[in-house]
Amino acid sequence: MASDIVSALTAKDRKTIHDLLDNECTLRMPDALTDRFIDLGRVVTLRRRQCIIRRGDTDPDLYVIFEGIMRTWYRDGEQEVTQAFGTPGAICQSFHSYYSGEPSSVSFEACTPVRLLHVRAADFDALVADSAEFARWNLRLAQCQLYHYEVKKRVINGTARERYEAMLGHRPEIISSVPLKDIACYLGVTPAYLSRLRRQIIRDQRAR
Repeated sequence: MASDIVSALTAKDRKTIHDLLDNECTLRMPDALTDRFIDLGRVVTLRRRQCIIRRGDTDPDLYVIFEGIMRTWYRDGEQEVTQAFGTPGAICQSFHSYYSGEPSSVSFEACTPVRLLHVRAADFDALVADSAEFARWNLRLAQCQLYHYEVKKRVINGTARERYEAMLGHRPEIISSVPLKDIACYLGVTPAYLSRLRRQIIRDQRAR
């Protein structure tokens, strides 16, 4: 873990994380149980371009984004491939490391300044074992996040222009905050092509 600052939770942090966890899952967890989960963590602050987990690292821990935007990416030959973006409420975790103890297949990198709740895997597993209610909530959360990921992938489909326009409509926070290079990697085009495409879209909008 390449972290900039590690710190304790403030009351404001706790409320932000509490609200995000409530909104991420259709199954509401009792406040006391949410507090138990939050109490397991500490705050990690990243600068832009810092990684919380690098490809090849073995790190089974959980990181809940509560400020900023992350991306998961890997290198295919000379080309960077951005798999997904994570916004507040998303959980960053290497499933390879968590389930099998293998190195991560992707890097988790900050696209903007980011703050995360870091929960050790051992502490998380202990809470799952101790509370059947928390285990049910965690299963539902995983289902909800997978559903939303599939919806986003289905919506952001088609040509490069169609995908970019879909991001403008459905994920404007990424368009406004994430560097052009990272968005281009996600869309599978070069930054130069995306820059031309953005100018063309603006011209077309003005001509209407």
